[in-house]
Amino acid sequence: DMAGKTTTSLNMLVMSGDDDSICSTGGTQFWIYDLGYDALKGHLWQPWDVNGQTAGFVTHFDLGNPSSSFVFATVHGAGHEVPAYRPLEALELFKKFLSGEW
Repeated sequence: DMAGKTTTSLNMLVMSGDDDSICSTGGTQFWIYDLGYDALKGHLWQPWDVNGQTAGFVTHFDLGNPSSSFVFATVHGAGHEVPAYRPLEALELFKKFLSGEW
């Protein structure tokens, strides 16, 4: 259980294609929830879009440090290598994360 142990600034993005048969979204979720962090209130499974179409869902987790972020995003229709399956969505996802929007 890592909850409450984040003392340095850390920004982390975990993404998962929802058609990934190697590392399923469910398995990724299990791993994340097993870390012991709770989703931020109002930030659980929020849809995100590209060009007006739902591109997946995003959850923000509470690391107990306001200068840190932990984001889990799904990408609809993507397999194991998200950028290869959904390049536009992958680029938008990275832009949102790197810009601080997420």
